[in-house]
Amino acid sequence: MCYADSPIGTGLKVDAVPLENLQQRIQGVIERKGKIEILQLSGGEPTLHPQFFELLRWLQDHPQIDYVLLNTNGVRIANDEVFARELGAAFRYGSFQLYLQFDGVQEPGQQILRGGDLRVVRERCLQRCREMNIPVTLAMTVTPENLPFLWNAIEFGLAWPNVRGICFQPMFTSGRIPSEERVPRVPNQSKNGKNQGLAELVPPKRLNTADIILAAVGQSSGKLRFEDFTPLPCGDPNCAAIGYLLKVSGKIRSVSDFIDFRSVQGFLHDKVRYKLEDLMKCGCESEPLGELLKKFELDETHTFRLFIKPFMDAWTWDEDRIDRCCTHVIRPDGKLDSFCRYYSGFADCKAK
Repeated sequence: MCYADSPIGTGLKVDAVPLENLQQRIQGVIERKGKIEILQLSGGEPTLHPQFFELLRWLQDHPQIDYVLLNTNGVRIANDEVFARELGAAFRYGSFQLYLQFDGVQEPGQQILRGGDLRVVRERCLQRCREMNIPVTLAMTVTPENLPFLWNAIEFGLAWPNVRGICFQPMFTSGRIPSEERVPRVPNQSKNGKNQGLAELVPPKRLNTADIILAAVGQSSGKLRFEDFTPLPCGDPNCAAIGYLLKVSGKIRSVSDFIDFRSVQGFLHDKVRYKLEDLMKCGCESEPLGELLKKFELDETHTFRLFIKPFMDAWTWDEDRIDRCCTHVIRPDGKLDSFCRYYSGFADCKAK
């Protein structure tokens, strides 16, 4: 859930990586690997970087970077009007999106995940983004506590014209989150008949892609179907699943009402980011989604992306997924590393 420990601080007190260092890392990857399709600013909280806007403008001006995602808790956008206005002036529509931490509309699970209830802050952030026409993807960390509320979160996102979709991320244990928790063990009877008060350390319950799909479909009252999802072939099929809902004539429609979404695998094979023009090209051999969008005169505010991204930790490790990973971290030494491997906390990773 927490990508890494982040020190507390604001303004010049933030222990931030120097701008020049970040630029060198990014440029080094481009020189070795070529164009970057998506570059996500994460952290810590990236909006606290004292040179945040210099970095954002440099990224958006770079001819070899297609798209910038800002992974944020939304607190500064919600509470700092000056910062929010500058973000509204600096971002470029079509090459920027906010990746907003959002743990659901319900109360259960909020304190466990963030140490506070930030629902009002999230909504204020979304309101400001709507006023500035900043597109947003909701990023929901899913735990057993908020698993029963996935469809509520989808409906919440569908109500906002600037929210393009939601990403469900089953909680993995990294950063501040302990890899084990102490739970009561079934009492044992000692020889004298007294219970032994024992407890043991066990890994927290892990959720996976199937848990998310089963819960979301089951909660949707038929609006969402299993057929609306397909693995994303970029990387290992277990690394991500994608689906779509459509807003048609004031109603929410399953994409499976119109096409076999699984038939677009060939189109999806090397994609992580999709623009409306891309969607209009898919399924050309049969019933193209593009023709559907044209028929109903839909724009990107009428498509709602469902994304499931189960990151791994030590308890869910799959080396085959690591070998095929297409989500990378630019390490401090400038080299690329699999996201899951980098944040696993394994000693050999820390030593790199």
